[in-house]
Amino acid sequence: MKKKFLVPALAAAIVGGGVAGSLVNSSAFASSNDSKSVEVTGQQEQQQLAKEATITKQEAISAALKDVAGKATNTELEDENGTVVYGVSVTDNKGKQQDVKVDAKTGKVLKVEADDKEEGEKGEKAEKEGKESEAADQQEQQQLAKSAKITADESNAIALKEVPGKVTNTELQDENGTAVYGVEITDDQGKAHDVKVDAKTGKVLNVGTDDENESESGSEEE
Repeated sequence: MKKKFLVPALAAAIVGGGVAGSLVNSSAFASSNDSKSVEVTGQQEQQQLAKEATITKQEAISAALKDVAGKATNTELEDENGTVVYGVSVTDNKGKQQDVKVDAKTGKVLKVEADDKEEGEKGEKAEKEGKESEAADQQEQQQLAKSAKITADESNAIALKEVPGKVTNTELQDENGTAVYGVEITDDQGKAHDVKVDAKTGKVLNVGTDDENESESGSEEE
């Protein structure tokens, strides 16, 4: 009797396993077919566009390079608002990527524009560097704040005794290894001054004008 019950159970297990296996295989097969269909569609589109083109790929590259001197890195047939064109990617003599659209029937250059992808990557890089720089500045300010013994308001009061006027900006700075408050003051005559106040002792270390600072900066660059 036990054997009679075991046989159907075993059969169900085999059938179940077969069904599961079939489902897995079907899923894999469908996924494979999807990727192939996309590839085939791309190929079919290129073949269809190629039928309408009357100039060759090389002729399109030659036309593009006459307009933008450099090196062609990629060429592909495209549908540009109903017009069949060759999209020729050119790296110009300055190393900048240019996307040149050449009419696939007439060979006429229709448009030249900077490669959006490259510009986007540059923008992302600049944004990332900006955030990193901002984070570094914040860390530096926090580190300098630990060294300071007087507050920003106290440094402003000390600086205003030295140069009467209006405080426009106060910032902790590292002045040759010494934590100082850089206090910017506009005096009664409208002239800007930069007063350095020791963040530990409250002593005025230096008083200069923005014109002097810019002059010193220019001398260092020379």
